[in-house]
Amino acid sequence: MKPERLARGPGKKATSKGKKATSKASIAQPTRRSGSASQDQGTRRKLIDAAIQTILEQGFYRASSNAIADTAGLSWGVIQYYFGSRENLMLAVLEEGTHRLSEDLAKAELTGETLTERFEQYFRILEGYYGTPDYLAFIQVLLNLSHDPRTSEQARQTLIEARTTVDADVKRLTNKLFAGTGIRRASLRNFPFQVLRGLAMSEVMIQSLPFESTELNKVVNQVSYQRHYLAKALALLIESEMAPELAAEGAAGVALVLAGRPDRSG
Repeated sequence: MKPERLARGPGKKATSKGKKATSKASIAQPTRRSGSASQDQGTRRKLIDAAIQTILEQGFYRASSNAIADTAGLSWGVIQYYFGSRENLMLAVLEEGTHRLSEDLAKAELTGETLTERFEQYFRILEGYYGTPDYLAFIQVLLNLSHDPRTSEQARQTLIEARTTVDADVKRLTNKLFAGTGIRRASLRNFPFQVLRGLAMSEVMIQSLPFESTELNKVVNQVSYQRHYLAKALALLIESEMAPELAAEGAAGVALVLAGRPDRSG
Protein backbone atom coordinates (compact mmCIF):
# COMPACT_ATOMS: atom_id res chain seq x y z
CA MET A 1 0.00 0.00 0.00
CA LYS A 2 1.50 3.33 -1.05
CA PRO A 3 2.05 5.75 1.85
CA GLU A 4 0.16 9.02 1.91
CA ARG A 5 2.09 11.80 0.26
CA LEU A 6 3.59 14.33 2.66
CA ALA A 7 3.54 17.29 0.30
CA ARG A 8 1.28 17.95 -2.64
CA GLY A 9 2.57 21.07 -4.39
CA PRO A 10 2.41 24.83 -3.53
CA GLY A 11 -0.12 25.88 -0.87
CA LYS A 12 -3.64 26.37 -2.16
CA LYS A 13 -4.78 29.91 -2.70
CA ALA A 14 -8.09 31.34 -1.62
CA THR A 15 -10.98 30.26 -3.81
CA SER A 16 -13.28 32.70 -5.56
CA LYS A 17 -15.55 32.52 -2.52
CA GLY A 18 -12.73 33.66 -0.26
CA LYS A 19 -12.30 30.31 1.48
CA LYS A 20 -8.75 29.28 2.22
CA ALA A 21 -7.65 25.67 1.96
CA THR A 22 -6.53 24.03 5.20
CA SER A 23 -3.36 21.97 5.11
CA LYS A 24 -0.41 21.10 7.31
CA ALA A 25 2.61 22.51 5.41
CA SER A 26 1.77 20.50 2.34
CA ILE A 27 2.52 21.96 -1.06
CA ALA A 28 -0.69 22.19 -3.09
CA GLN A 29 -0.65 22.27 -6.87
CA PRO A 30 -1.78 25.32 -8.85
CA THR A 31 -5.22 25.12 -10.46
CA ARG A 32 -5.04 23.25 -13.77
CA ARG A 33 -6.44 25.06 -16.77
CA SER A 34 -6.30 22.17 -19.22
CA GLY A 35 -4.91 18.68 -19.79
CA SER A 36 -5.65 15.34 -18.20
CA ALA A 37 -4.56 14.28 -14.72
CA SER A 38 -2.31 11.60 -16.20
CA GLN A 39 -0.54 14.21 -18.34
CA ASP A 40 -0.09 16.42 -15.28
CA GLN A 41 1.40 13.56 -13.27
CA GLY A 42 3.67 12.60 -16.15
CA THR A 43 5.02 16.14 -16.45
CA ARG A 44 5.52 16.45 -12.67
CA ARG A 45 7.37 13.13 -12.66
CA LYS A 46 9.58 14.28 -15.53
CA LEU A 47 10.48 17.49 -13.69
CA ILE A 48 11.23 15.69 -10.41
CA ASP A 49 13.45 13.15 -12.18
CA ALA A 50 15.20 15.97 -14.02
CA ALA A 51 15.79 17.81 -10.73
CA ILE A 52 17.35 14.70 -9.17
CA GLN A 53 19.59 14.19 -12.21
CA THR A 54 20.66 17.84 -12.28
CA ILE A 55 21.49 17.86 -8.56
CA LEU A 56 23.63 14.73 -8.98
CA GLU A 57 25.44 16.17 -12.00
CA GLN A 58 25.84 19.79 -10.90
CA GLY A 59 25.15 19.99 -7.17
CA PHE A 60 22.26 21.58 -5.29
CA TYR A 61 23.11 25.25 -5.85
CA ARG A 62 24.00 24.85 -9.52
CA ALA A 63 20.73 22.98 -10.09
CA SER A 64 18.87 26.17 -10.97
CA SER A 65 15.36 26.19 -12.34
CA ASN A 66 16.72 26.86 -15.83
CA ALA A 67 19.24 24.00 -15.53
CA ILE A 68 16.51 21.61 -14.42
CA ALA A 69 14.23 22.78 -17.21
CA ASP A 70 17.02 22.18 -19.74
CA THR A 71 17.55 18.66 -18.40
CA ALA A 72 13.83 17.96 -18.69
CA GLY A 73 13.62 19.50 -22.15
CA LEU A 74 10.99 21.95 -20.88
CA SER A 75 10.80 25.65 -20.04
CA TRP A 76 11.07 27.43 -16.70
CA GLY A 77 7.44 28.41 -17.17
CA VAL A 78 6.43 24.74 -16.95
CA ILE A 79 8.22 24.42 -13.59
CA GLN A 80 6.47 27.55 -12.36
CA TYR A 81 3.12 26.25 -13.56
CA TYR A 82 3.42 22.88 -11.79
CA PHE A 83 5.37 23.86 -8.67
CA GLY A 84 5.28 27.64 -8.34
CA SER A 85 8.92 27.97 -7.26
CA ARG A 86 12.26 26.17 -7.16
CA GLU A 87 11.82 25.62 -3.43
CA ASN A 88 8.57 23.75 -3.99
CA LEU A 89 10.20 21.63 -6.68
CA MET A 90 13.03 20.75 -4.28
CA LEU A 91 10.47 19.81 -1.64
CA ALA A 92 8.84 17.54 -4.20
CA VAL A 93 12.25 15.90 -4.73
CA LEU A 94 12.58 15.32 -0.99
CA GLU A 95 9.01 14.02 -0.90
CA GLU A 96 9.92 11.53 -3.62
CA GLY A 97 12.77 10.23 -1.50
CA THR A 98 10.49 9.91 1.53
CA HIS A 99 7.96 7.92 -0.51
CA ARG A 100 10.61 5.55 -1.80
CA LEU A 101 11.91 4.82 1.69
CA SER A 102 8.41 4.49 3.16
CA GLU A 103 7.40 2.01 0.47
CA ASP A 104 10.57 -0.04 0.95
CA LEU A 105 10.07 -0.18 4.71
CA ALA A 106 6.33 -0.92 4.47
CA LYS A 107 6.82 -4.03 2.32
CA ALA A 108 10.01 -5.19 4.05
CA GLU A 109 10.09 -8.57 5.76
CA LEU A 110 12.76 -10.02 8.04
CA THR A 111 12.57 -13.80 7.74
CA GLY A 112 16.06 -14.85 8.87
CA GLU A 113 16.20 -17.60 11.47
CA THR A 114 19.28 -16.14 13.17
CA LEU A 115 20.03 -12.60 14.25
CA THR A 116 22.94 -12.45 11.83
CA GLU A 117 20.64 -13.32 8.91
CA ARG A 118 18.08 -10.76 10.05
CA PHE A 119 20.72 -8.05 10.32
CA GLU A 120 21.96 -8.83 6.81
CA GLN A 121 18.39 -8.63 5.49
CA TYR A 122 17.91 -5.37 7.40
CA PHE A 123 21.03 -3.98 5.77
CA ARG A 124 19.87 -4.91 2.27
CA ILE A 125 16.57 -3.11 2.90
CA LEU A 126 18.35 0.07 4.01
CA GLU A 127 20.86 -0.27 1.18
CA GLY A 128 18.00 -0.19 -1.35
CA TYR A 129 17.48 3.45 -0.40
CA TYR A 130 20.53 4.85 1.37
CA GLY A 131 22.93 2.99 -0.94
CA THR A 132 21.59 4.48 -4.19
CA PRO A 133 23.00 7.53 -6.02
CA ASP A 134 19.61 9.28 -5.82
CA TYR A 135 19.98 9.44 -2.03
CA LEU A 136 22.91 11.83 -2.53
CA ALA A 137 20.44 14.19 -4.23
CA PHE A 138 17.84 13.76 -1.48
CA ILE A 139 20.34 14.48 1.30
CA GLN A 140 21.61 17.60 -0.50
CA VAL A 141 18.06 18.95 -0.63
CA LEU A 142 17.44 18.12 3.02
CA LEU A 143 20.66 19.68 4.30
CA ASN A 144 20.40 22.83 2.22
CA LEU A 145 16.75 23.57 2.86
CA SER A 146 17.16 22.82 6.56
CA HIS A 147 20.02 25.31 6.98
CA ASP A 148 19.07 28.01 4.48
CA PRO A 149 17.60 30.99 6.40
CA ARG A 150 15.51 31.83 3.31
CA THR A 151 13.58 28.56 3.52
CA SER A 152 9.92 29.28 4.24
CA GLU A 153 8.21 28.16 7.43
CA GLN A 154 5.83 26.07 5.32
CA ALA A 155 8.78 24.25 3.78
CA ARG A 156 10.38 23.71 7.20
CA GLN A 157 7.18 22.15 8.48
CA THR A 158 7.14 19.83 5.47
CA LEU A 159 10.70 18.74 6.32
CA ILE A 160 9.62 17.94 9.88
CA GLU A 161 6.65 15.91 8.64
CA ALA A 162 8.90 13.96 6.28
CA ARG A 163 11.21 13.07 9.14
CA THR A 164 8.29 12.04 11.33
CA THR A 165 7.00 9.66 8.66
CA VAL A 166 10.42 8.05 8.14
CA ASP A 167 10.96 7.68 11.90
CA ALA A 168 7.63 5.83 12.25
CA ASP A 169 8.46 3.48 9.36
CA VAL A 170 11.93 2.74 10.73
CA LYS A 171 10.44 2.02 14.15
CA ARG A 172 8.07 -0.59 12.68
CA LEU A 173 10.94 -2.40 10.96
CA THR A 174 13.10 -2.15 14.07
CA ASN A 175 10.34 -3.86 16.06
CA LYS A 176 10.51 -6.76 13.59
CA LEU A 177 14.29 -6.88 13.88
CA PHE A 178 14.24 -7.11 17.68
CA ALA A 179 11.16 -9.35 17.98
CA GLY A 180 11.71 -11.98 20.64
CA THR A 181 14.93 -10.48 21.99
CA GLY A 182 13.43 -8.64 24.95
CA ILE A 183 15.64 -5.64 24.17
CA ARG A 184 13.85 -2.44 25.22
CA ARG A 185 16.57 0.23 25.46
CA ALA A 186 16.15 2.83 22.70
CA SER A 187 19.91 3.46 22.51
CA LEU A 188 20.50 -0.19 21.61
CA ARG A 189 17.46 -0.62 19.38
CA ASN A 190 18.40 2.45 17.30
CA PHE A 191 22.07 1.45 17.07
CA PRO A 192 21.80 -1.02 14.13
CA PHE A 193 19.94 1.50 11.97
CA GLN A 194 22.55 4.21 12.52
CA VAL A 195 25.46 1.84 11.87
CA LEU A 196 24.03 0.01 8.85
CA ARG A 197 22.74 3.22 7.27
CA GLY A 198 26.23 4.66 7.64
CA LEU A 199 27.76 1.69 5.83
CA ALA A 200 25.23 1.95 2.99
CA MET A 201 25.91 5.68 2.61
CA SER A 202 29.64 5.05 2.67
CA GLU A 203 29.29 2.55 -0.18
CA VAL A 204 27.38 4.92 -2.47
CA MET A 205 29.74 7.81 -1.71
CA ILE A 206 32.76 5.65 -2.51
CA GLN A 207 31.19 4.68 -5.83
CA SER A 208 30.75 8.37 -6.70
CA LEU A 209 34.48 9.09 -6.30
CA PRO A 210 36.90 9.03 -9.28
CA PHE A 211 38.38 5.55 -8.83
CA GLU A 212 39.87 3.39 -11.54
CA SER A 213 37.44 0.57 -12.32
CA THR A 214 39.71 -2.15 -10.92
CA GLU A 215 40.32 -0.20 -7.72
CA LEU A 216 36.61 0.53 -7.35
CA ASN A 217 35.77 -3.17 -7.69
CA LYS A 218 38.20 -3.97 -4.88
CA VAL A 219 36.61 -1.38 -2.60
CA VAL A 220 33.07 -2.58 -3.39
CA ASN A 221 34.08 -6.18 -2.70
CA GLN A 222 35.48 -5.12 0.64
CA VAL A 223 32.15 -3.55 1.54
CA SER A 224 30.36 -6.88 1.01
CA TYR A 225 32.72 -8.53 3.53
CA GLN A 226 32.35 -5.59 5.92
CA ARG A 227 28.58 -5.94 5.68
CA HIS A 228 28.78 -9.56 6.84
CA TYR A 229 31.28 -8.77 9.60
CA LEU A 230 29.10 -5.95 10.86
CA ALA A 231 25.91 -8.02 10.81
CA LYS A 232 27.61 -10.78 12.76
CA ALA A 233 29.12 -8.36 15.26
CA LEU A 234 25.73 -6.72 15.86
CA ALA A 235 24.10 -10.11 16.34
CA LEU A 236 26.71 -11.08 18.92
CA LEU A 237 26.19 -7.78 20.72
CA ILE A 238 22.42 -8.27 20.91
CA GLU A 239 22.80 -11.87 22.03
CA SER A 240 25.12 -10.72 24.80
CA GLU A 241 22.51 -8.23 25.98
CA MET A 242 19.79 -10.88 25.84
CA ALA A 243 21.73 -13.20 28.17
CA PRO A 244 23.95 -11.29 30.62
CA GLU A 245 25.81 -14.45 31.58
CA LEU A 246 27.05 -14.69 27.97
CA ALA A 247 28.20 -11.07 27.84
CA ALA A 248 31.90 -11.87 28.13
CA GLU A 249 31.70 -14.53 25.42
CA GLY A 250 29.68 -12.20 23.18
CA ALA A 251 32.16 -9.34 23.60
CA ALA A 252 35.03 -11.67 22.72
CA GLY A 253 33.16 -12.81 19.62
CA VAL A 254 32.59 -9.22 18.53
CA ALA A 255 36.31 -8.51 18.82
CA LEU A 256 37.14 -11.59 16.72
CA VAL A 257 34.66 -10.68 14.01
CA LEU A 258 35.84 -7.08 13.77
CA ALA A 259 39.42 -8.36 13.56
CA GLY A 260 38.43 -10.62 10.65
CA ARG A 261 39.33 -13.83 12.49
CA PRO A 262 37.35 -17.09 12.40
CA ASP A 263 34.65 -17.30 15.04
CA ARG A 264 34.22 -20.82 16.31
CA SER A 265 30.87 -20.07 17.88
CA GLY A 266 29.26 -20.02 14.38
